[in-house]
Amino acid sequence: MHLRRLVGLSGVLSYLTVPAGLTAQVAGGVELYGTLVNAEPVARTMGGLSLGVGTPYVGIRGSGGLGISSLGAQTGGTTQGPSNLVWATNADLLLGPVNARLGEGFMPYAFAGVGMESSAQPAAFTDAIRTWSYGGGMQLALGRLLSVNGEARSRHLAAMATPADSQFVRGIEYRIGIGLHFGGGRQRSTVYSRRTSDTRRTSDTPPRAPRPSPSTRTTWPVSTTSASGAARRVVPTAEQYIGTPYRYGGTSPRTGFDCSGFVQYVYGMQGVNLPRTSRQMSGSGIAVSTSALAVGDLMLFSQGGRISHVAIYAGNGRFIHSSSSGNGVRYDDLGTRRGKWFADHMVAARRVTGDGRILVNAFAGGALIAFDQFDPPDSAPPPSR
Repeated sequence: MHLRRLVGLSGVLSYLTVPAGLTAQVAGGVELYGTLVNAEPVARTMGGLSLGVGTPYVGIRGSGGLGISSLGAQTGGTTQGPSNLVWATNADLLLGPVNARLGEGFMPYAFAGVGMESSAQPAAFTDAIRTWSYGGGMQLALGRLLSVNGEARSRHLAAMATPADSQFVRGIEYRIGIGLHFGGGRQRSTVYSRRTSDTRRTSDTPPRAPRPSPSTRTTWPVSTTSASGAARRVVPTAEQYIGTPYRYGGTSPRTGFDCSGFVQYVYGMQGVNLPRTSRQMSGSGIAVSTSALAVGDLMLFSQGGRISHVAIYAGNGRFIHSSSSGNGVRYDDLGTRRGKWFADHMVAARRVTGDGRILVNAFAGGALIAFDQFDPPDSAPPPSR
């Protein structure tokens, strides 16, 4: 009876509803796991299944497993009594990025919960010991959906209530499992990413954004109506990624963009290959006056005496970019208090072209500017709330 109640409680907890505003952020996963408790003279091994669900950094998990219990040779071998089949169930509260979808690295988490388990030498399969426990673990992503998880749990007796409680097995429970994840919003956690150090390398050839697959290549002739139409298509493309988080050296909507990684990516969607950094982009296309900007032009900003930020002009004083001070991809307006910082730091504008000789000369000139480092975060004031 106790076992059936706890299994039911675990299922209910795993499907608890969340506020409507967090629906888009709900994620979860199914995990196949194995556990080991080696508490002399008893060793217990089990395998089981868990189901977790929650919002980023807070979730709930129900799990249950079956296994065997064995005694050391010094206690008389492995024969225990009428049954050596053991079980355990848990309902846990999780704290950590395990529900923020998968990043590209290690994600630590902690948990605490209640549960039931069989005794060390169960007289009957339904003998139940009530417990509470806590612990921590580490999740390693293996792509967008799979992970390997390892954790340690310290289990404690909740209250002496039945004769079975006297056979409670004390010790640390070690657990390892393979998880399958589902749901969640666009943002993915990158806590302790194993690629973080890669984004700061300073080789002569920086990594490019993942190559998009545009349906048609777009050309950019100068002073024609087709150029205007093509330029205007860049802004709606860029707008699709509003809310994507800022990430130093980032080049992907899955993990985040820095300013130039974002510009390179959305222009790539239109079939235009731009260099990697804002400083290199300052040599692309043709120069235009900052007072005569057209939709799709590159706006270049300077900090510390060098070009270090790039944005795409969207018309009417607005521009779209990936900003560290703005927490990711967003629109800003030159006429606002925050926009004034960008207006004061704008030093150049470029118009990407595609008409034969100009295209060749523009990109040949851009290639002469060697990659030295990724664009640093901008120092603009934060957006007004």
